[in-house]
Formats: sequence, structure tokens, C-alpha cells
Amino acid sequence: MGFSAWAPQPPPQASHPNLEVTDTSFDGVRVRVYKPQAHKAGSKMAGLMWFHGGGWVIGSVDGYDALVGRIANQTGAVVVSVEYRLAPEHKFPIPFEDCLTATQHFLQHASEYGVDPTRIGVAGDSAGGNLAAAVALRLRKDDKKKFPPLKLQALIYPALQAFDFQTPSYVSGHRFFVLLPVKMMTGFWIKYLNNNMSLVDTFANNEHTAALKKLVPEDASVDLPDDMKDLLNPYYSPLMAEDADLSGLPNTYVTVCGTDVLRDDGIMYARRLEMAGVQVRLARYPSGFHGIMSFSSKPFYLEVGKQMLQDLTTFLRHHL
Repeated sequence: MGFSAWAPQPPPQASHPNLEVTDTSFDGVRVRVYKPQAHKAGSKMAGLMWFHGGGWVIGSVDGYDALVGRIANQTGAVVVSVEYRLAPEHKFPIPFEDCLTATQHFLQHASEYGVDPTRIGVAGDSAGGNLAAAVALRLRKDDKKKFPPLKLQALIYPALQAFDFQTPSYVSGHRFFVLLPVKMMTGFWIKYLNNNMSLVDTFANNEHTAALKKLVPEDASVDLPDDMKDLLNPYYSPLMAEDADLSGLPNTYVTVCGTDVLRDDGIMYARRLEMAGVQVRLARYPSGFHGIMSFSSKPFYLEVGKQMLQDLTTFLRHHL
């Protein structure tokens, strides 16, 4: 979910002397724009939409201010951090729609920020990785004729499916120290879906899918309850996307950590993208845990977190 969701951060203007930092809104969605001051006059920069983590229920542009500022400084790109509305007050699809709206606005108005609209990517960590993947799917499928295609998507330990909570990484999550316990993650998915918290144990034990499978013949069709139908919506769970919708997605960077319940989500998505013909780089950090990229600088510093951020920004510099 991202340690940055809780970590106190300094005021943006004071913490980024090499950036022009502006709070504004894109078609009614609040954003913070980080624009590098050191760029060649008249030249167009790359752009990146950043969607913060926090399980769709916590987190903010303030909480991610230091991290996003480092990404802007290290890539030389204009980075837009999105203050999407949070669940459970604003359940799916509202957070997704906020991120989509902000991205569409940036694609249409990139030149106003000195950005080349053909060099814009989407990125995020945890729930933000989910939102980035969903936005990329939507732009690829429904809006590919209206907007310039995305240059890339970068998914940092993303949450990608709420169908199977018994994958090896979820099962292992019961045994090792994690910042994201299994039931916390299932709770986040439920708050994003319908806020029926009585379903936490049901989801964690896979009873939301296993019970139906036992009761319904294989050739029968089933209508899910209205408040559960979005379980299969690829904009809620990108791993539910059809193969045809994955084909043609932009160059993709996926980060997974060894001790993270979401590890297998990222691995499965990377594999499906590869099978669909998408260029994919899967970066594995066996000793990493969920949220570790937020531990990339003092006072919250771990070498793996620093390396993860460096690898991400290197990829962004080379591919945006």
C-alpha cells in the first residue's frame, strides 16, 4: 500500500528547489505538477502521471510529495501526481475515473506544460499500480482514437486481481513480516468494491469464488449480485482483461518483491502481457517487501528501496 501513505512530508515548495511545483486541477481533479527547472528552452519534455498507493482508501499527493519529487528530478520529466477521491466514500469506479480524467486532460494539454504528448506514461505503486494499469487498458481499448497512445506504464508492486487470495504469495503472507497483511489487502479490495466488510474472511479464504464453483455446473452462466459484479471488471481487476485487450498495451515495467502478498499478481500480469506481445520488463527484488520503494532516502532508508527507485527512474529516462 506504500509507506508514504503515513510518512509525514515537508511542504512541497521547500523540499524541491530544482522543481517548479504547482497545485492545480485537471478537469476538476486535483493534481500536483512537478516541472523540472533545468531543461532546454524550446525543447519538449517527457511526462508521467503518478497515482499514489494506499489501498484506494488512504494516501495523498502530500504523503507522496518527497517520492514523486525525486522521480521528477531523477527523470527530468514533468510528473503529475493525482489526488483522486478515496474509497469507501468514493467506491469504484470513482478513483479510476478521476485518474482517467486527469490523464486524458494531460494528453490533450501536454504542450501547455512543455511536454511532448507522445512521450507520456502512467505509473503508480500498489493501488496506484492498479489504477495505472486500468487507465492504460481503458485508453488502449476505448479511447485509442481520441488521444495519443501512452508511451509506457510502470506498475510498482501492483494490486491486480481480487479473484484468488490463495496464490503462493498470499499464502506465504501469513508467515512472514509484511507491511501489507492478507486481511488488510482483502479489506482494501472490499472497501474499493462495495464496503461490505463482513466479506473480509470470505474473500481471504477464497469462499467468494470457491462456493460458486462447487454449486454451479461448468456450462451454466451466473449473474453476480450487483455489488459484486465489478469483481470481473478489468478496470477494477486488470488481470481480468481479455487477451485481445492486453495486446497493444504500451511498453510495461513491473516491479515485484519477494515478501509481498501482491508478488504473484505482478508476475501473472507480466506473463500475460508478454504472451499478448507486449514489451515487458519484470524487475524482481527477492528481499524486498511491500512499500519498500518509499524507504529510498533518509530518514527512512533501505538499500533495496534505493535500488528499486533508481531502477525505475533509469527505465523511465530511457523509455519515456
